[in-house]
Amino acid sequence: MAVFLGIDTSCYTTSVALADEEKNIVCNLKIPLEVAQGEKGLQQSQAVFLHIRNLRTIFEENILAKHGDISAVCVSATPRPQEGSYMPVFTVSAMAGAMAASVTGAALFEVTHQHGHIAAALIGNRKPETFLAVHVSGGTTEIVKVDSGKGGFDIEVAGATKDIAAGQVIDRLGQMLDMPFPAGRYVEECAQQSTEELGFKISTSGTDMNFSGVEAQMGRALETYDAGTVCASVLTAVGKTLEKAVKEAIKENGIGDVLFFGGVMSNKRIRAYLSERIPQAQFAKIEYSADNAAGLAVLAMEYANR
Repeated sequence: MAVFLGIDTSCYTTSVALADEEKNIVCNLKIPLEVAQGEKGLQQSQAVFLHIRNLRTIFEENILAKHGDISAVCVSATPRPQEGSYMPVFTVSAMAGAMAASVTGAALFEVTHQHGHIAAALIGNRKPETFLAVHVSGGTTEIVKVDSGKGGFDIEVAGATKDIAAGQVIDRLGQMLDMPFPAGRYVEECAQQSTEELGFKISTSGTDMNFSGVEAQMGRALETYDAGTVCASVLTAVGKTLEKAVKEAIKENGIGDVLFFGGVMSNKRIRAYLSERIPQAQFAKIEYSADNAAGLAVLAMEYANR
């Protein structure tokens, strides 16, 4: 059986996936990068080392070979499709993909991490010819206009955060509360303990967003309120900010179809908030929302069969 290999080495996850000729994901392997308790993240040099170690583990276990012969490989070589977009971590996936393609004789395709995210988010969802894609993670908060009718994804930025990413706010809250990093899951669990919210002010300008104000408010609130109430308030503020900016992007671009993905969109509370307020919203499946290589495996199949 022919299979198609995707490899992604993002800031915090090593991912390898295989798709079959029907775009079914037959293997989806993810190894989180280790972040020591109390640390705010990883330096790129540390992450590169950990990715190399993790990929060696994955390939040494020889799990992939039992699924079939690799016909094409697709990797994330850069973060986003903008000029100058670069992170050292993605040189690892580019290197591993080149080696896999060379050894197997498979075709090699290089795309961006964001392309992979969009393709993964579309697994099991409707694929409009033109739609808005909302990438919400620890490193990126961006609204992009996507044209999927040209044999790939033509991506144009339609809005973005002007200071810190939504995921950074959540992680910094987790750090204040001595939670493990990344903190999204723990903040969500903590928020479930509260029925009260503080109504934090949000900041948007058209389709652009700011989250540093929410960060300042949560720091002050922790001096007075319990952790559950602050966590719930931060998650709602993130949802409200996204709602306001995305609705403006819908109006400006005349596009109603919206696809949400990224690590922050694994949060069920934020997903529920947005699904109630944006009628044509679709969300990546939880297992494909955070960093993964499944979308790259699907793109490998699509590109190989053009």
